[in-house]
Amino acid sequence: MNLNFLPSILPNNLLPYCILGLTTMLEGPISLLAGGAAISTGLLLPLPVYLSVVTGNLTGDMCWYGLGRFAKMEWILRLCPRFRIDPQKVVELQNGIQKHAPRLLFLTKLTVGFPIPTLIATGLSRVPIRRWIGMLILGELIKSAAFIAAGYAYGSAIQRASTEIQVVLWGITATLVVAGMIWSRRHMKKNA
Repeated sequence: MNLNFLPSILPNNLLPYCILGLTTMLEGPISLLAGGAAISTGLLLPLPVYLSVVTGNLTGDMCWYGLGRFAKMEWILRLCPRFRIDPQKVVELQNGIQKHAPRLLFLTKLTVGFPIPTLIATGLSRVPIRRWIGMLILGELIKSAAFIAAGYAYGSAIQRASTEIQVVLWGITATLVVAGMIWSRRHMKKNA
């Protein structure tokens, strides 16, 4: 088996990818865009970036689910009267989450901000992981690819704009230098 392609897809240094995975776990969308921009500038390789952001996001998701599993429905039902919430509505929501967890988690993965409350509610409702983990992973793979592609496109556009701006700035600088030389020669001729 010929594995000559491996050096082109494997990084020499794993630290940037580990840091990217950790930042993705804490703040997903910005890290995904930054990963795409880093790919476009050639700082990072595409496959390790993709794997690190997917792993970071899924790890963060499991932490939110674990937070929901830690809580108890009795705690929420006790708080309902204080906030004038009908406890029966909370139970109905719990039943709906039990029934539709895979679809909910897939769809909320494609949004920004909604996966966290859905994961907490899924944990609170004690929905088994095996029922929804596949849909969560599928949603994450799609979302990560889209955000990295957007970051790549924006990074490329910024790089092109930067090159064009450099050309314009060099042109302005050359014009100012030539104008300064002409002005100083004329000024020296007037004073002589």
